[in-house]
Parts: sequence; structure tokens; C-alpha cells
Amino acid sequence: MTEAPVRLRDFVEAIAEGDRSAMEHLYRATSDKLYGVALRILRRPELAREALADAYVRIWREAADYAPVLLDPMSWLVMHARRASFDIARRRSEIGHEEMAEVADQTAGTEDEATQREISAELRQLLGCLAQLSPDPRLMLLLAYYDGWSHRELAIEFDAPPGTIRTWMLRGLEQVRECTGP
Repeated sequence: MTEAPVRLRDFVEAIAEGDRSAMEHLYRATSDKLYGVALRILRRPELAREALADAYVRIWREAADYAPVLLDPMSWLVMHARRASFDIARRRSEIGHEEMAEVADQTAGTEDEATQREISAELRQLLGCLAQLSPDPRLMLLLAYYDGWSHRELAIEFDAPPGTIRTWMLRGLEQVRECTGP
């Protein structure tokens, strides 16, 4: 069961100060959920375990940057698990648009069934259009719009200047717009 947000925030703040026992507590409190996130994305337990380990390393390193005003603790933790999973997927080319559609379907909100079907159809169309992009532009758009990565973060990840990242993303967005229609 997930810890209360205040308790998780306390753990993250203690981790920012180098408290290893807080990291152990955080891991025990959240690892099942974060593993589930990674497994839904990667579909392979060994890759999900690798993503989980990567996520906790990131959490340890970036705890001092956590801003509770912007994100609740569990969302921040899930963001790290998703980023680590997508990084592994990108390195291993293990994730396709069908898998992304399934992930999106599983994480859909609590709308009524008709609304969910409509959203699901639109999402499948969007994911089909994304699948037509080259792997790097597709991943950039997913990281930017699905995970909230900044141009600067993308520039570091893809080893390209921010202006180039903007250009690639604009081209990718234009291709997606053309594919999805008005």
C-alpha cells in the first residue's frame, strides 16, 4: 500500500540530505507501484527491474530538486520510473505504438465507457500517426508531451542543441497534425 503523500515528501526531503534509511523506507513504500509502472511500459520483468533500479538511482540523485509545490511525491516518483522505462525502451527498441496504446488504455481516467471508447479511438489514431515518425522524433514527442521533458532535457538526452530539438519536434508535430487531420 502506498504511503501518505506527506510521509513520502518527508522521505524525499530526508534523501536530499543523504539519509540512506529514508531511501530504504521510500523503496519499501513505493517499489511495488513503480515496478508496476515499469512493467506496463516494458512488458518484461527483467527490463522492469532494470528500470526500477535506474529510477531509484535518479530519485537519489535528484531528491534535492524535488518541488512539492509542482508535483505530489508519488507523481514525481512515477515520473522517474516512466523516464527510466522509456530510456531502456529506447536503448533496446523494445516498445512500439501498440504497447503505448495499451499503456494509455490502462492509465485512462474514470470517464464513462462511451467517453473512454472515444478517447481510446482518438489515442489509437494519434499513436498510429506517431508510429509513422522516425524513432528519435517519436520518442522526443512522447517524452515532451507524455512525460513533460523540457527542450533542455531533450537536448541532453539526444546530444543535440536545443534549437535543433525544437526544429525536430516542430517537424514531428507537423507530421502528426497532417496524419490526424483537422
